[in-house]
Amino acid sequence: MISVDVLALFDEEAEPAVLARCSFYVPAPSRDGTSAGREQAGGVILHKPVAAVLLPSDLLSLSRRRPDFAGLRHVLVRFGFMLDRLPPRHAYESATVTITLDHPDAVMLAQHPSLVTTDTESSDSTTTQLSVALGGLARLGAQRTRVTETTHRIIQPVITAENRGPAGFGWHYQTQEGAPLLPQVESARAVIELPRAANELGGTLSAEAVISVPRFGVFSASRATPARPPVPFRLPLGAPH
Repeated sequence: MISVDVLALFDEEAEPAVLARCSFYVPAPSRDGTSAGREQAGGVILHKPVAAVLLPSDLLSLSRRRPDFAGLRHVLVRFGFMLDRLPPRHAYESATVTITLDHPDAVMLAQHPSLVTTDTESSDSTTTQLSVALGGLARLGAQRTRVTETTHRIIQPVITAENRGPAGFGWHYQTQEGAPLLPQVESARAVIELPRAANELGGTLSAEAVISVPRFGVFSASRATPARPPVPFRLPLGAPH
């Protein structure tokens, strides 16, 4: 388990700090099908990651038996973003957030959420308790305790964790019927392993989307990318204990 003090760093009610705001651009074809440049459509607000250094006691005993464990440290990081508003008659079909890490020996061990595909049942009165369990090397989960009198079903976008190795990791958000992607705060967590001597976690954040755009009376899906390069971040971790 992780202490209450550590969990407080990831309070969902806390206002996230903005790291950068990036506009998305989509192709702007002409009527004859040729490209006429790009036009701005929506964007993303990237939030500053928040890190908590995990203690050896936060990991299950099996993890601590690795021969190289004494030379490692582990960090729990929250990443967040919010899609920006779109022009009228535009809609997000999907969005992808990608994180790359600077340290050549940094390894992403676990992601949460890892996969969200189904609808959930909610109620008018809900009590939330966040619990963390690191299983195997590391595993993170959330539990919700509900007080139910009247319930309704909430259909969520499909969320898929992606791990591309040296090319980075992140999350893909996909609309499904009844669950559009809206301009709201989204957050995800990852457990990252570093050499014990590392005193900071650095990397870059980037995002792109697929947007449904009206073109001459019909809607077409266009890939939307930012004009600026991936945004760097630095998280001081302090000296290892």
